[in-house]
Amino acid sequence: MIDEIKNKYEHFSDSLVLKIVYDADDTSKKIEVIIKCMNKLNDYEFEIITLSFEDIISFCFIDTENQSNVSINAALLTNERGIITFDFSPLIFERAELKENENSDFKIKCRKISYKQMN
Repeated sequence: MIDEIKNKYEHFSDSLVLKIVYDADDTSKKIEVIIKCMNKLNDYEFEIITLSFEDIISFCFIDTENQSNVSINAALLTNERGIITFDFSPLIFERAELKENENSDFKIKCRKISYKQMN
């Protein structure tokens, strides 16, 4: 699933988060992020998708005055030893190399991710 998401949406450049839904009960935690992003396989046309994160390990969203955490320049998506990291505010190096930002204002770590196209 991760390779499919990366293949379609690459680094989520110039994306916009439209909605974040956090759902927690006694047995599980889930997050849905609705995002407007470009699909590389569709001539970089914008589309709206829902990213679904399950079995949440950690979640950070810090909203600060005069900053926009919903406007995404690039996002990092990795899977290391079964832990998926989606960092909406990664460190960006030369040649668009992305690294996880330990001080990220918006990051989700989980064990399962999926997506669906909304339009």
